[in-house]
Amino acid sequence: MKNKHFPRHYLVSVLFVMIVALVGFANAQTATINVGSNQQAIDGFGFSTAWTPAMSSAQGNVLFGTGSGQLGFSLLRVRIDPNESWGNEPSNSATAHSHGAKVLGSSWTPPASMKTNNSIICGDLKTSSYAAYATHLSHAVSALNLDFVSFQNEPDWCPNPGYESSNPTPTEILNWVLNNAPSVGKPIVVPESLQFNDSYSDPILNNSTAASHVTYIAGHFYGGGNRVHQNALNHGKHVWETEHYINGTDIGTAMTVAKEVSDAMNNQFSAYFWWWIMPNDPASFIEGTTVDLRGYVLGQFAHWVRPGKVRCSATYNPQSNIYVTAYHNNGIVIVALNTGGSTVNQTFTIQNASGVNSFTPIRTSSSQHMAQLSPVTVTNNTFTYSLPAQSVTTFAQFP
Repeated sequence: MKNKHFPRHYLVSVLFVMIVALVGFANAQTATINVGSNQQAIDGFGFSTAWTPAMSSAQGNVLFGTGSGQLGFSLLRVRIDPNESWGNEPSNSATAHSHGAKVLGSSWTPPASMKTNNSIICGDLKTSSYAAYATHLSHAVSALNLDFVSFQNEPDWCPNPGYESSNPTPTEILNWVLNNAPSVGKPIVVPESLQFNDSYSDPILNNSTAASHVTYIAGHFYGGGNRVHQNALNHGKHVWETEHYINGTDIGTAMTVAKEVSDAMNNQFSAYFWWWIMPNDPASFIEGTTVDLRGYVLGQFAHWVRPGKVRCSATYNPQSNIYVTAYHNNGIVIVALNTGGSTVNQTFTIQNASGVNSFTPIRTSSSQHMAQLSPVTVTNNTFTYSLPAQSVTTFAQFP
């Protein structure tokens, strides 16, 4: 067979296409963090003590502390009792505040006397009780020293078997917010829908007066909701996830939790709350002061991504199984997940930042629990780091 001779211009063209492809591949592999491109401000990470025992001092240190191995939560969600029998929540609120954390009070139901069915299960707030309910919530503000107040937990869910609940319609919530929300005296959180159903918040957002009476648009992730809630963002509202949990203490479950939080941050959420810390309950990530892997991956965010940080743009999924979010303001923080089954070398490039010389990595994996590792040097605003399988690595820059 004769040798085939290709024209020189053909070979040059092929070579050019290969170079472009390789450059494109390399760029796709790099996680580019642009500190000059701001996204949402961060309000913090939290959990609930609804119905749980009072936190001990030692437990509070682990949960809210920012020392070595401590989780660094900055938010707490407490229950507003319909009978104003506050139980352990004043103590829990005080523990959170002693560590500089802020407290959200959520009502599962108005008092039975204020409802259409005279019951704390299901039913609805009577129109004639709107003002009285605002007064009830203001009592909770004083008794629990609340920083934020939620009008209603899961208005779109009537549980079976029954527990404290109430089911106002979106229009009814709108009317209460219009006429009564300001008298509570604290920033209002709505609507805490089960699946973060925007139909419960859009009527409020689309009414300029009502929108001015609420500060945070919140919801839960039971069956959905982890997406961009653009209408809330368009109206200048911070978006909060205020309840979810995933059972399981293995590294696979922990990575599912980490991915959910990472997705929420990428979807412009400003806060993420775990459900509760009830002892001997599978939804709790802590028993006494013993933390499981879910708690440690939450700490990879909560300890380092502090209130006041601002998420900046980053290549979210630079290569298979790698997910990256980044934050700045008083030091840069990068949180990188490797959800896959093998180690991956990941390159990071920082744009529009000066004086970035090193990062301190902190890692949670099957064998490491928020372990602080040796600093990594940054050269020309770029560094490459090995991310082990099934791990979360937080890179912290200390200003």
